[in-house]
Amino acid sequence: MKTFLGCQDTLNNSRGCSKFLGESLHIVYRINDFYSQKTGRYMVAGEIASFLKSSNQWKLLGPSYDQKTLTQAQEHANAKKAVVAVYTSTSGSSHVVLINPGVLQSSGSWGLSVPTATSFLLSQPDRSFVDKGLSFAFGKLLMKDVSIYVRSY
Repeated sequence: MKTFLGCQDTLNNSRGCSKFLGESLHIVYRINDFYSQKTGRYMVAGEIASFLKSSNQWKLLGPSYDQKTLTQAQEHANAKKAVVAVYTSTSGSSHVVLINPGVLQSSGSWGLSVPTATSFLLSQPDRSFVDKGLSFAFGKLLMKDVSIYVRSY
């Protein structure tokens, strides 16, 4: 997180800082799915959201408002599989969050038990976090627009 926040301090262009999610998956899981050979860089959130919808390697677990989906997401992350939660607004903006190994955490705002997550929020870096509940990344009003994907191996 310190490196990510430092990136925000040194670059006026957040596109260079958008690499942290893709790099994290590459380093931790040895997956380079979010690196675009075409553009020569890691994908930004909107590109990742589009990629996940069409990828044969990523499976949609379901929506974030379903406890079964949230439980499965945590179980897959604990089994060392890559899991991400993707928010896409009606205007097309997106945010992608990595689900970490850990335990489900009770979320008062969501009224559900949510998986442990890491969020690199480019637009508001001070709201970025490591190892907090998924509901810290997405408010209750956004949870209906969050889908969770797992990488099949």
